[in-house]
Amino acid sequence: MAHLRSIKNRKRDETAIAALDIGASKVACFVARISQEPGFAPQAEVIGVGCYGAPLRSRATPDDVETGVRNAVEAAERMAGQQVDRVIVSVPGKHLRARRIGVDMEIVGGIVAQEDVDDTLAEGAKIATPPDCAPLHAMPTNFRVDGEDGFADPLGFSGSTLSTEMFSVSAKQSYLDNMADIIERCDLDASAFVAAPFAAAEAVLLEDEKELGVVLIDIGAVSTGFAVYDNSALIACGGVPAGGGHITRDIAQIFGAPLAHAERMKTLYGSALAGPGDEHRFVDFPQLGIADETARASRADVAEVILPRLEEIFELVAEQLPDDPMQRSGLRRVVLTGGGSLLVGAREVSERVLAMKGRLGRPIAIPGSPEAAGAPAFSVCAGLVQHYANLGRDSENTLGVLHQSLQAGNQSSVFGGVEAWLRAKF
Repeated sequence: MAHLRSIKNRKRDETAIAALDIGASKVACFVARISQEPGFAPQAEVIGVGCYGAPLRSRATPDDVETGVRNAVEAAERMAGQQVDRVIVSVPGKHLRARRIGVDMEIVGGIVAQEDVDDTLAEGAKIATPPDCAPLHAMPTNFRVDGEDGFADPLGFSGSTLSTEMFSVSAKQSYLDNMADIIERCDLDASAFVAAPFAAAEAVLLEDEKELGVVLIDIGAVSTGFAVYDNSALIACGGVPAGGGHITRDIAQIFGAPLAHAERMKTLYGSALAGPGDEHRFVDFPQLGIADETARASRADVAEVILPRLEEIFELVAEQLPDDPMQRSGLRRVVLTGGGSLLVGAREVSERVLAMKGRLGRPIAIPGSPEAAGAPAFSVCAGLVQHYANLGRDSENTLGVLHQSLQAGNQSSVFGGVEAWLRAKF
């Protein structure tokens, strides 16, 4: 029977919420408080951080995930000095389904109101969502009123028909149900699910990058997520089934090292690019299953193992980029984040494979967060907090499309409660 979380010497704070990033090799949690002064935008403050790292495993059981969630949340609660009941949970890119569609609806009253925009986005999310999925986000990319193009914000314009071009992101219903189940066993309520690549983008991308065109790549342990922006709009989002853990397994298999030592070799001595003299710099490591026996490999040998797998990761992402030549030509920048982005040479390899200028993306500092939480591995958690703050403290209680400004760079989202809204209206 699942044990209850200890609440001794801790108090509840109904204004606090936890951001949870459940990965294959770690579970990270930020506890944040969102405050808003009249006339000012909501502000987030991180009051607790927790991280539970587990040995790299090809298959995690529900009990493994529950243990990781409990330990990460409890560590963050201890730091915050209080207990949380609600969590925002990231959804890895490999579980996402994305689609671009257009929706035409009659304008009630002859003047575009917020309700008209909300209805088009909710209807679009309903249409774009596959039968086995649930909608997460519905983001407008363009509006037309009576066929007239180029509206960033159509509110207040007169017309009879509102046409909305939108990008919809959904997730496998079975994955959401399983995660909600595990989180409930931890005495927590999953207030919302957010696409992990979208959250990472909120934390690390600059508004100018979104405007000019950028590909964000979040390299995790067993999968890599990506998000593509152009003209300040999200135009692609998803994931590929390869990550930093595959590089670790390659090292372990080729050199016969235990997984833990292979990870150490990759982290401390690994590089995708062999440098001058690396063939004469050696790394010693134990042999798997052979006691008291060590082997030796040069750093150049290790680089030869790392490079092909890293190239494969970026090639798989490249295959998922938009097919439209006009959109592809506008993408000239790549930003790497996630724990795998710290591998030496990763940026250079991404630039060569994708033919784009690259940089390493670290999450923008949030007040109260410790320095260690500014590492690329915590981009998703930081983005979840920032996303929640942008939507406002009561966003999880809003059904359907959240009432946010539709100006570029501040798009509306459908997440969490959209399913209830659809059930109520349809």
